[in-house]
Amino acid sequence: MPHVMTTNDDYRLLVLTSDPYTIEAVTEIADSNFANSLVLFWQVGRYDTKPEILAKIEGYDYNLLVSYLNGIILSPAQLAKASYGAINVHPAPPEHGGTWGTWCQPVIRRAVRTHHGVTVHEIAEQIDTGAIYRVRRWDVDVEASIESVMRKSFSESLKILAEVMSELGVSSNGTGCFEYLDENWDLENRHTTIEDIRIWFEELPVGHPARGERVLFNHPRAIIRPPYFDDI
Repeated sequence: MPHVMTTNDDYRLLVLTSDPYTIEAVTEIADSNFANSLVLFWQVGRYDTKPEILAKIEGYDYNLLVSYLNGIILSPAQLAKASYGAINVHPAPPEHGGTWGTWCQPVIRRAVRTHHGVTVHEIAEQIDTGAIYRVRRWDVDVEASIESVMRKSFSESLKILAEVMSELGVSSNGTGCFEYLDENWDLENRHTTIEDIRIWFEELPVGHPARGERVLFNHPRAIIRPPYFDDI
């Protein structure tokens, strides 16, 4: 459990991100709210650079951790170092844990859900199962593209990151400053696979605009290493 009566100077914040487009913004948010912080970027699928990032994680004596659009799965030992708590900004609502298919589902699988959102939760050993602190949802229009859902998801994720980092920066007990919401992760609609996405796309009408969209983790030919699609 997070300690009590902590000041900002006591925090040593580690922020992990895999979004190359918001590194400067994320760093600015961290620096403006914490006296001691380190932001590390890892490009999803670049396994040749992963040992270097893992070494930097091990080398930093952090006690508070924020995962933001981050592709590194943290080990129990890494989570244990975060004695003041560890939170994740998940770019989807609790109705969809995991990564594959999060943005395309409300576009091409509307019988399952027609909304999207972002979630802030405590990181548990099992991915996307921890206590939920924030949820922001919005309806997805029937004419929306997969990319538009992704872009709004990222935009709202950055906004909610700024909010929770501001609260953490003035808290006296780490992530203990957040109240649990009466929200639960969907136990069925989670961790969909590339095989699932292939089926979704196969069932689309001929000429559906989504067929031509290349969005990482949301395309039937997507893979999890550069160049991210198996036909280029």
